[in-house]
Amino acid sequence: MSGSKEQLPGRWTRRQRDWGVAIWMAFLSACVGTFVLFAVVDAERLTDVWTLDWDIGIRLVYGLGFFFLFVISLLASLLTEYMIRTGPHRGHASGKGKRPPPEIHDPADGNPDLQDEQWR
Repeated sequence: MSGSKEQLPGRWTRRQRDWGVAIWMAFLSACVGTFVLFAVVDAERLTDVWTLDWDIGIRLVYGLGFFFLFVISLLASLLTEYMIRTGPHRGHASGKGKRPPPEIHDPADGNPDLQDEQWR
């Protein structure tokens, strides 16, 4: 059973877990961002500036602010997950899969005009 690809009942796949983590982190970030945003900015003034003649409630302003921060945080979380999953494979830090260092040549080798120059 250890080598089979059988899915256990009630167990999430890796992709589902990645999405769950990204959504949860975006939610928490949007919560904190909303607290900070509306601690600094007065939501009633935003309704006066943005809405002109429309009469929207202050709760809608709070909701739109949270939704905006949630979408931005979700995009950042998904980008982070993508970069983690598509990063270098294991062993990269220990030298496996790295390119060899480039060869260093004397500049005079490819240019005859530099034959008599001192480079050291």
